[in-house]
Amino acid sequence: MIKVALDAMGGDYAPSVCIEGAVSAVKKNPNIHVVLCGPEAEVKASLEKLGYTGNQISVVDAPDLVAMDEHPVMVVKKKQHSGLVTCVALQKKGLVDASVSAGNSGAMMASCLMILGKTCDEFSRPPIGVALPTKDRRIVLVDGGANVDERASTLVDFAIAGSAFAEAYLGIENPKVGLLNMGEEEHKGPAVLQEAYQLLKSAPVNFMGNIEGRDLIAGKADVVATSGYTGNVVLKLLEGFFEMHQEMFGTIDTPAGKRFSEMWDYRATGGALLLGLNGIGIIAHGRSDALAIEKAVEVAAKYAEADVANKVNARLAAIKSEEAPKA
Repeated sequence: MIKVALDAMGGDYAPSVCIEGAVSAVKKNPNIHVVLCGPEAEVKASLEKLGYTGNQISVVDAPDLVAMDEHPVMVVKKKQHSGLVTCVALQKKGLVDASVSAGNSGAMMASCLMILGKTCDEFSRPPIGVALPTKDRRIVLVDGGANVDERASTLVDFAIAGSAFAEAYLGIENPKVGLLNMGEEEHKGPAVLQEAYQLLKSAPVNFMGNIEGRDLIAGKADVVATSGYTGNVVLKLLEGFFEMHQEMFGTIDTPAGKRFSEMWDYRATGGALLLGLNGIGIIAHGRSDALAIEKAVEVAAKYAEADVANKVNARLAAIKSEEAPKA
């Protein structure tokens, strides 16, 4: 049985969609147990309202509430009895296998970093790794929004983490890494991207050079490295495109149309994995509905069952060891 801790109060539509999503997830997956972290009386009342009486959901009382605009570090320090911090703390204690929140993403990152810890000191900042849809397959985008104002060396770490994730989760051998930029030429873009390009040329990854936005959705690279700011803009743009497409055309009743709807609906992804941590921290979209929460729980369980975090960490440590200068 895989145990997933879920922040019951995280997200724009919590707690109702979180609890509904948890119920749907366990009904469809007999190998998953969800630990709902939130105000006990409120969570249990919602479960009762949904008529859930099974034994695949338990509740841990976590009465503190976290607003979306609260300072991440202050949440970890002052709201240890919130659902967000509690679900990560349970994983640190070995009581669950993964933690999920659709709440304050900065606070979720800070909680995972401060409680679970990084896999190696040489790795600068944990980024969000997103399995992103393209024309005909999924690729890895990193960073999806956990960081801003990164140095060139940090972008190199993102490329390394993305490569490890693509190998461990998508099974892509020696993945091609592209640096997202405004042109393919080596000296395009801001100074930080130009510096990152030079560093990536000698980094222990399969660097293919700069790629543009159109190359990303065409799937020309297996891993796309970018700043968290840009990566998050890309994600929101693709989400908006899908929603507009559905409003205009709906699901087109052809094999290709159905496949597009299945691949590009962000809710099907559920959530994204924080890379380079000693555990599984899943950040779900703040706008998640019950289906997105259900899928976030399922993907967290999938990562745990496949030991993705440890595989990524082992590969990441090996790559960082190759990168280190020899004495």
